[in-house]
Amino acid sequence: MRAKQMNEVYWLRIIACLSVVLIHAVSRVLADFSVTGDDRVVYRTLQMILLYGTPMFVLISTIVMTHAYKDNVPKGFLIKRIKYILIPYLVMAVFYAGDKYYRFNWTFNDFAKEVGYNFIGQWHGYFVLIIFQFYFIHLLFVKYINRFKPALVLMVSFFVSVVYWISLYFYFIDYVNHSSYLTLFFSRVLFVGWFFYYVVAYYCGRNYEHFIEMVNKNWKLIAYGVIASLGLVQYIYHTGVLMRVTSARFDLIPYTVLLFFLLVLFISKVKQIPSWVVSFSGYSFGIYLLHPFVQTVISRRFPLAETTEFNYLMIQFVVGIVIPILLIYIISKLPFGEFVVGKTPVRKKVIRETKMSNAA
Repeated sequence: MRAKQMNEVYWLRIIACLSVVLIHAVSRVLADFSVTGDDRVVYRTLQMILLYGTPMFVLISTIVMTHAYKDNVPKGFLIKRIKYILIPYLVMAVFYAGDKYYRFNWTFNDFAKEVGYNFIGQWHGYFVLIIFQFYFIHLLFVKYINRFKPALVLMVSFFVSVVYWISLYFYFIDYVNHSSYLTLFFSRVLFVGWFFYYVVAYYCGRNYEHFIEMVNKNWKLIAYGVIASLGLVQYIYHTGVLMRVTSARFDLIPYTVLLFFLLVLFISKVKQIPSWVVSFSGYSFGIYLLHPFVQTVISRRFPLAETTEFNYLMIQFVVGIVIPILLIYIISKLPFGEFVVGKTPVRKKVIRETKMSNAA
């Protein structure tokens, strides 16, 4: 029997996508205006609030996968994802290396090295490699995990993820004096630190109706948990305990998961999904891939002296969404477009899916 479609996913993809674009817009403000003092604290605080974006994509991808394929995966499962997710990742990894080759007047050897580094996740698209690791893990997980109680698996996975990142940040890696590409790979690309996100989404996806009931029943506890966990994240950052602005943080785990629960709760109350939401959601992957390039171009061309920091933030945020959508639309019309920006929604299909959602 086909699993019931999770309409909440469309909204969640949009929220995660917009959060990531806004984070990078803030980064452009901090870099281009050399923001200091209290203003810098405000911008960093905003970034810490939004850092759930990348791990939420991991949650979304996993919950969709486990809801659709509870006990096994269909033939061609990996091939389809390699074609429309991994190949665009590799193409864009080369593209971003080429952009640096052009901007910095690099040698071909520099370009080749950057391509190799990008292939192992040393650019903002690294989340694709995280998700692909979980695609492979899922093949084993569905076979053996039912032997263990969910509570035990959740506790063990939480312990593993938290201890892994704490060990890296405080014991094994000196980020001040050592920030090699290998360091970045182990701290943010290897699946271990993200394992708890996968396990949570695995059980939520397998038992989706029960999950919706749970968030509705415990909404107050979840809401208080979001506030408390966000407070912990801000405290750890602003007191200097861990000042790396990255989604690969141990303290983000409870905040992101609880916020995910809260968002699902609110979105589940929406009975109808506009067709534009389904369509926009389909562009989220391409927006994720392209928006830093667009923001970098704007940074190089925009007359900074003619605007304020806040206006520049809004400009970077808006163009980081609108221009990638236009580029995705144009590229998707090419014969090979889906191997560059991934699959984009077809208008007729969007309308059909929306009508089916409304009728359900």
